[in-house]
Amino acid sequence: MFDEHRRPWGRLFYLLAFVGVGLTASWAQTPSTTTISEVRWTDFGWGQDNDRNLAGRFSTQTFTLTRLAAVQNYYLRQFDNSTPPKYSRYTTALHLKYPL
Repeated sequence: MFDEHRRPWGRLFYLLAFVGVGLTASWAQTPSTTTISEVRWTDFGWGQDNDRNLAGRFSTQTFTLTRLAAVQNYYLRQFDNSTPPKYSRYTTALHLKYPL
């Protein structure tokens, strides 16, 4: 049923197929440079006109915020660089609890 001479070639084929699929699946794409994240202290007041509860607007993947307490909540929403900006309808809530 199994040919002993074809078995190593079959194993090599499956190994190469596995490596090829693993490499193509591991390539991640970075966010577009026109996407900006708006970070707020509360989950309302989104937009360019309201700076009342604004923690910052960032166009990078990493950013630093001022820490005011041991437990803090941040709310993030993305928008594009169009005029007027189009905001996402989804908000990401971050709850950070870290001792001072």
